[in-house]
Amino acid sequence: MVSTRNRQIISLIKKNLIFFALSKGVAFLAPLLFVNYVSLEDYGLIEFSYSTGTVMAGVLMLGLGGAYPYFILKRQDEDKRQSFFLYGFLILLLFALFAPLFYGGQISDSVYFVFLFTAIFALQRLYSTILKSHDKGHLAVLYDGGYYFVLATVIIVAILFKATQPVLSLRIGMEFYLLALIILFICKFIESQTKNIKELICKDYPHILKYSVHLIISGFIIFWLTSNSKIYIKYLLGYEQVGIYSFYFRMAGISIIIHTFCYITFFKKLYLSNPAKLDKYYFILLSIVFICCVICYFIAPSLMKMLSINTITQTHNKLFLLLCFQMPIWVGIALNEGIVARENIVKYSNLYLGIFTAIFPVVLYFLRDIITLELFTIMSILLFGISYFTQMQLLKKRGVVFRKCQIFNVMSVIIAIIIYFI
Repeated sequence: MVSTRNRQIISLIKKNLIFFALSKGVAFLAPLLFVNYVSLEDYGLIEFSYSTGTVMAGVLMLGLGGAYPYFILKRQDEDKRQSFFLYGFLILLLFALFAPLFYGGQISDSVYFVFLFTAIFALQRLYSTILKSHDKGHLAVLYDGGYYFVLATVIIVAILFKATQPVLSLRIGMEFYLLALIILFICKFIESQTKNIKELICKDYPHILKYSVHLIISGFIIFWLTSNSKIYIKYLLGYEQVGIYSFYFRMAGISIIIHTFCYITFFKKLYLSNPAKLDKYYFILLSIVFICCVICYFIAPSLMKMLSINTITQTHNKLFLLLCFQMPIWVGIALNEGIVARENIVKYSNLYLGIFTAIFPVVLYFLRDIITLELFTIMSILLFGISYFTQMQLLKKRGVVFRKCQIFNVMSVIIAIIIYFI
């Protein structure tokens, strides 16, 4: 017979699966289809803005995404829940500043897109974390994929109405979506209000920010570390190469969809698990991510043909295969971020990862004359591998030992190096 615990797990998976399939199916297909309606340069511009927004959102969130489960789950301090919804007013103020500057011709399209991505991702991540912390992962996946629903709508409009300016449509769609998120936060703030704003700002926020200040730096470092590729490629090789790299990154990104489903579904369980179980869970998750990457590598030609993707005229098999080995390490670093915050060793992680992150562009500068997408990717794998190993060594000092994950990390880096030189 199925135990009560197993029935609960099965029930949780079933509840999340439909929402997840909808959200992440759109997240996987929409960026791949979008390349058919814009030039590679425009595609590269959007992907560059996406990556820059991903990084900047880590700062704009003020560490609140990591602080919420710490105060609400670990410390059971429900009194501070209202403070997190106050954040919507900050984004409203920023939107009221950037929108007039853009429409007044004071800032460029690229800068405004970066702002929109930054603000949207900050609100999405924070609200998703709030939902995950209360076992509402089925709703969290919808908010995590919110931008992709906007992108999918733009594609549908382009198909049905033969729209000739999909980039303009995307910008307008993102503006409406951002306003909807802001309104959601303001409504939640009013709904949960027990203190006045002055009390929240003067009493609660100093307490929260004292904990989260290290997470602000960590958020920037982690997201820069894992999302900087398109930014570097833009300055080294141009928007068109960003477009090519982004396309294959999105193809391999089906693995991240699997990781996201597991992480959102079992967020609370993973956050509170003991080290031995974490090592087992994470190893299984990394293995699933890798297997999905390899499967995607082999079915990619058929998938491209089925989706009628013809903008990418030259195949980049080695690049794609290297990305298959990069993705699991990328996922491992992202998984460890929550545990690093839980063990309160963020400042030590910031120190080491900050050094690695600062050295990387220096190395790229010296390689600028010979850089290719494949060389860039193997350098990224080395950076990720060292960073992931460092995270695990810091956690080991707190009694959180990831033996299986360490072996996985080392083997992935070694095999990737061999593939690059073949």
